Amino acid sequence: MTKTGLFSVLLMSLMFSADVGDGAKFLLPASSMLSMPSHYMGLTTITQALVKRGHEVVLLIIDKKSLEGFRPESYTSNITFPNSMSDEEVSDMYKIRRTVMSEFKNSSTMELVNSPVMAEFDRLMYFGCFELFKSDDTLRKLKEERFDMMFTFPVTDFCDAALAAYLDVPYILLSGTRRLPPFTEDNAGIPIPNSYVPFSSFTPSLTDKMNFFDRLKNAFFHYGVHYIFEYFSVYRPLRQLQTTYNIRLDLTPWQMVSRAELWLCHNSWALENPRPIGPNWIPIPGYTIQEPKPLPEDLETFVQGSGEHGFILFTLGSMTASLGADTFNDMFSKVFSELPQRVIWRLVGPSPRFLGNNTLIQEWLPQNDLLAHPKARLLIYHAGSAGVHEAINYGVPMLLLPLAGDQGANANLVDKKGMGISLDLNHLKEDIIRTAIHDVLNDKRYKDNVVKASGILRDRLASPLDTAIFWIEHVVKFGGDHLRLRSTEMGFIELNSLDVVAFLVVLLLTILYVDYLILRGCYRCLCKRARKQKRD
Repeated sequence: MTKTGLFSVLLMSLMFSADVGDGAKFLLPASSMLSMPSHYMGLTTITQALVKRGHEVVLLIIDKKSLEGFRPESYTSNITFPNSMSDEEVSDMYKIRRTVMSEFKNSSTMELVNSPVMAEFDRLMYFGCFELFKSDDTLRKLKEERFDMMFTFPVTDFCDAALAAYLDVPYILLSGTRRLPPFTEDNAGIPIPNSYVPFSSFTPSLTDKMNFFDRLKNAFFHYGVHYIFEYFSVYRPLRQLQTTYNIRLDLTPWQMVSRAELWLCHNSWALENPRPIGPNWIPIPGYTIQEPKPLPEDLETFVQGSGEHGFILFTLGSMTASLGADTFNDMFSKVFSELPQRVIWRLVGPSPRFLGNNTLIQEWLPQNDLLAHPKARLLIYHAGSAGVHEAINYGVPMLLLPLAGDQGANANLVDKKGMGISLDLNHLKEDIIRTAIHDVLNDKRYKDNVVKASGILRDRLASPLDTAIFWIEHVVKFGGDHLRLRSTEMGFIELNSLDVVAFLVVLLLTILYVDYLILRGCYRCLCKRARKQKRD
């Protein structure tokens, strides 16, 4: 048995021997109509493990919402609340989701902020939250359930934070990504030094080695753009919800969000730059990675036919089935047709014009199982956190095409750590694709670096999922107050000791002024005596 496996068994033994009573009751809200399957795949990976441990998980879901991404047996019962959307409006909503992904691929950050499609996306994201608080019957049922803990994903955190406050239930934040507006070290009270911690998704190219202008940009986006974005996307709608439904008006929106007992983060030092964390900020890198299964017979036959050259896997995650533009697909298909490797491509839609005999197109792929295969040579991906961690786990170099959110920062980290290459979709050309694939496949450094990162990721006392379950049950038994940094209760002036600095400056100036008065008095006295002696 490996070291990791041994410690996992020991940890699970301790967990099973711990007194967790007859099992806790967890609430898993799914109020938003515009969720992404990968988000719920991450959430339900953990709730599935809790159900196996004997806990009760109640799914709160808006009517007409898709269950795509929910793992089997990840909840024990469900409560459905009404949805005033018509079937036609629901259909239009899914069209908007596809349009938004197209906007991500073809727009700058500022264009996205001002996009009417993004405005509609935001409205639909928060729609379910207001529907929930309109339903008195649902709220009454939830209060009668008497939950011990609630789970939430930061994309809909303003709603779930309000629900937790309304029900007076402690909650746990889980992020399948690095950072999101309500999921940052700021909200957990953890210091973020702008001098060496690149902060914002708006500046994905920054690393932990910054010159003066990089640090200036980092501070601007951290204290300026980020807070403005967070105010409009989280705090303003949360405050509107509070005042409309009279939800804990004694708490500010920031206080609601920062009340989380635990912050479970998909974060690995194999990928991330070192930075401060807190006792309740728990890294669980690769927690969604499953034990690989044998490939379906047709895929295994195709893969084995690649010989010593191996195969390339091309997929863009759960939200994006293709690059959208036929031009992109044609460019990739032409480059692929020239390669000695075989290519497995997840693509929905018409086949590209230059598709070679070495390329297999499918609408769905067992990504984890393919990456675990010994013939996997390269992952071409959109830089989503889950897939990046899977590739690192199995030691597969990457060619990344970031689309939105944290993907640019993930791609930049992979690039800077020499585990792959990041390409900009807005400047994509056939020669650039060809050169990048050739470099990653033939330069041994990429493989060596990702294999080293794989060793770092796997070298741990317990599995990420066991770690998450351990800490969840810990806060169920003892609460999370002993883990929470007191900085979450302090204002900006107090937190940064600006009042102390001001006091010390005033004290120093006072001492200097008193010294000045004493010296001036002595000087005048000496001058007066000298003049008197001169007259005498």
